[in-house]
Parts: sequence; C-alpha cells; structure tokens
Amino acid sequence: MPLHEFDIEAMNTSLRIQICAEDFIYAKSAAFACFAKTAAIEDLLSMYKFGSDISMINSARTGDVVKLTDTAQECLLSAFKANEMSKGAIDVCMGEFFLKAKGDRHFDIPAEPRRGKFAFDPENYLIQKLSDGLIDLGAIGKGFAVDKMVENLVEEWEIKSALISFGGSSVYALSAPDGADAWEIELAGAAKIPLKDAALGASGTAVQGAHIIDARTGKVPENMPFRTWAFGADAAVCDAMSTAFMLMAPEEISVACKEYGLAAALQRTDGAKIEFFEMD
Repeated sequence: MPLHEFDIEAMNTSLRIQICAEDFIYAKSAAFACFAKTAAIEDLLSMYKFGSDISMINSARTGDVVKLTDTAQECLLSAFKANEMSKGAIDVCMGEFFLKAKGDRHFDIPAEPRRGKFAFDPENYLIQKLSDGLIDLGAIGKGFAVDKMVENLVEEWEIKSALISFGGSSVYALSAPDGADAWEIELAGAAKIPLKDAALGASGTAVQGAHIIDARTGKVPENMPFRTWAFGADAAVCDAMSTAFMLMAPEEISVACKEYGLAAALQRTDGAKIEFFEMD
C-alpha cells in the first residue's frame, strides 16, 4: 500500500504525518483533518493564545473559577497524572519557573517565580485559582495532540497504518507500514528502534540547552543527561515522562517503568551509548 507524507508547522515546530492508504486524496484529507484538530487543540491549550482555557486560568484573579472545555480538562488530568507518576519531578503549575528558565519575555515574571495552586473539580469541568502562578502545558501539549490525531485517524478515517511525528519529540506509530513488522524510529545518530502501536516521547538539552526545571526544587539540575526517551501506550504521558526522566535518577526511572508499564532510554552525553530501562 502506498505511503503518503504530509507536513505542517504547528505549536512552533514541525508536524509530519505518514499515512498508508491506496488513495492519495483520502490520505491527504485524513492528514488535513488532523492538522485542523491540532490547531483547535492549540487554540484551547496554549498559554500564548488569547481566550484559550489556559490563558483564562492564568489571567484569572485569585479565587476566580474558570469553566473548562472537555479538551482542556482531559489534558490537565493527564498532566496531573504525570506529576504523580514522576513523584513531583514535573508540575505544569510551575509555569513561571519554566518561562524564567527559558528567558521568555512574553509574560511579566516576578524575580521570585511562584508555583500556582489550583482546586480542580473534574465532575463539573471547573478549576479555581487559589494562588498566583501560571500553568504551562509545554511538557505535555504536543503528546496530547498526537493522541487526539491517532484517535481521529482510527475512528473517523479508519486508517490502519500511520506514523505521526510532532517535532520528533512526540511520536506515535500506528500498526506498521506494508512489508515491515514495525515503523523504524531514529533515536540518536545511527541508533534506531522498531515501534508499533506505541508512543515515544523525547527530551534533551541539545536544542534549548539546560532549561528543564525540577519541580521538586524549582531549579535547573546540574549534570542532566543529554537525552531521554519514554515509550508507552499514551503519547501525552510519554511526552511528559521523557521530560521527567531528565530529572530523575536511573533507579527512579526504573521504578516508574515497572509501576506504570513504560519503557525508557537515556543517553548521558552526546554520542554515549544509549541505556534502556524496561517495564519488567
């Protein structure tokens, strides 16, 4: 079956979808439906988009209650779950810390950044701001969008085989291309792995440098690994946990993999041998 490839810029990075389908027009329509869904998700989740759920939460006064869309609620639930899985290493409520570490000038960040506190009422789709601070879904947003694209391809378009790569840092392999047992994914250099019906999240210091904040300390740790990867069934979780693995000790990574059915990989320095952690 032919393989068709489509690209777009989204969420400040590249989004590539490869679809196995007989008809090019059908594959293109499916891909563009995914692009439209991603744009809609960004409009709801980006802290930089005026009127998004996250911008409304961030601009709310202490004590205010914000009504959430189902999309924002679902992503926030995933983010809170990732906080639990990482034993507090990542926390989307520490947006001021993240923005300061990256030198962001869009927001007026105080000299001493604050961890926001929020009360969440998922049954009624409500969130209340309890103290000043910002939510930043940067560690999980692309993975969440990937999950929704996969859902769209399978349920709405009945696509059997596809590969979605969002900036190379959030990937999902649906089934396998014709003539292969799995999709082949490049990790670093010549290192490649097979991936089938699974997600991959990647994080590292190569692009933006040492900018990742450990939510447990509020600081950028010394001696972070060069790259980390997380593998599992959920792209949002893998996106978040690959960031968490940059902050966690190897023993902590191993425990998280066993406890939550993940696999992980770590490269301590550029060009070093990649170490793998399995769930069993």
